[in-house]
Amino acid sequence: MAWRRNLDRLPTKVNLRRRNVDIPSVMCPLCGDYEETVDHLFTTCSVAIRVWTAFGTWCNIPPLFFFEFKDILEIHKLIKSDKKAEKIIYGLVIITCWCIWKSRNHTVFNQMKCSPVDIIGEIKSRGFAWVKNRNSYNYITWVDWCKYPLYML
Repeated sequence: MAWRRNLDRLPTKVNLRRRNVDIPSVMCPLCGDYEETVDHLFTTCSVAIRVWTAFGTWCNIPPLFFFEFKDILEIHKLIKSDKKAEKIIYGLVIITCWCIWKSRNHTVFNQMKCSPVDIIGEIKSRGFAWVKNRNSYNYITWVDWCKYPLYML
């Protein structure tokens, strides 16, 4: 998904309209306040902002503010920590982007809104499965993971 974003190939409503796809509205399905561009959906949408705020709190990192999607993909480099922590944060950032996109699709195609709490829950769940299935972290527990995802370092 991040690769498609860098090629400007994510089918946001604005991108679909640019490709002459007839859609009734280009407004963001999560917040309904602005046109749905990639940068809006992942950085300035009120739902995404709440997700990133909760993500930062959960990972015990400074508040996250993004201006463009590419800023999201660089966040792990700004965290002053060891390489293992950087890799885990980067993986969780990718999972977070995927969960925001999945929630957007759920809203568009099923007409069911997802709350930031639901999105964070899915991020924790998918992140836990991803880290737990890595050979060196198979001992982690769900309870500790939910409190702080880097506790095992």
